[in-house]
Amino acid sequence: MNQPKYIFIVGSSRSGTTMISRVLNQHHLVHTFKELHFFSQIYSSRKKDHISAKKAIEIMNVLLMRQEFGLFQNKNKNKFSKISNSILSVNMDYTYFDVFQKFIDYILLEKNKKIACLHTPNNLFYLQDILCAFKHVKIINMIRDNRDVLLSQKNKWRRKFLGAKSIPFFESLRSKVNYHPFITSYSWNNSINRTNLFDGNSFFSLLKFEDFLSFPKEKTIELCTFLKIPFNEDMLKIANIGSSTENDSDEQFIDESKKYKWKNGGLNNSEIYIAQFISGDFMKQFHYKKQEFSLPPLGVIFYAITAPFKILASLLLNLGRLTVFFDMIKFHKTK
Repeated sequence: MNQPKYIFIVGSSRSGTTMISRVLNQHHLVHTFKELHFFSQIYSSRKKDHISAKKAIEIMNVLLMRQEFGLFQNKNKNKFSKISNSILSVNMDYTYFDVFQKFIDYILLEKNKKIACLHTPNNLFYLQDILCAFKHVKIINMIRDNRDVLLSQKNKWRRKFLGAKSIPFFESLRSKVNYHPFITSYSWNNSINRTNLFDGNSFFSLLKFEDFLSFPKEKTIELCTFLKIPFNEDMLKIANIGSSTENDSDEQFIDESKKYKWKNGGLNNSEIYIAQFISGDFMKQFHYKKQEFSLPPLGVIFYAITAPFKILASLLLNLGRLTVFFDMIKFHKTK
């Protein structure tokens, strides 16, 4: 297979997808798009029918706006109407995928790049649709120790105060309410179940977050070989931003201290026990060693009692995202 046109970096949220997208964005052939949430918020498997040119232009406006200003800016949709009209014909009907592909082509042309890198983690719930609709696709699946994912999700609400000032207060609140060790652990399991369906295919590559941090150059060379693009040293010069436990930094290096941060505190014994109890089989699959417990911590009872209330609160704060919310927590068997 030749070089891909589309690279999809997927995995459980807070597993290093953004970090790898920054590495690839340093390549002269690749442009990394912002987190567009096209599949989870604009497209769904129920929307395969043709849409009018007017609807297509509305979608194009949203995509251009998100690419320019980020996911949380919703006030400048009409600013891009002229561009959208120049990309799309008013005399044609389109599918959702048609609009998305034309948007990607427009941005790649504008940036003078050949390969699109898309790193929205929950794209993993739409991989079958992606593979059916797009040609020349490569998928990079990020895996991270589930206890580090728990720690990062637990503190995700703090991102607004650690450098990501554009995040609205409501999003910080939603992140705080969404966290629960039962919910987050089941979500991590489901992301593994979904991506395990594609393991072994030539278009699919699995990358452990911890392996990359330990051997960044070697793992980047492996990625380049998988993507059939030449390696260059500049790919390793990325800013240390995006952490939910540290302030953003413009220093450009791969920070190995980000692996196994849960061992330094931040999770109580009950959270660790729950994560290991729910995700034990997958932890064994990826060689993550468990912390030993002689008895279950008493706090497990507290989390079991509060889980239904947390789920209800999360539902209320995620009314516009119920499809992907249920996808995150429902079980899917592996092949």
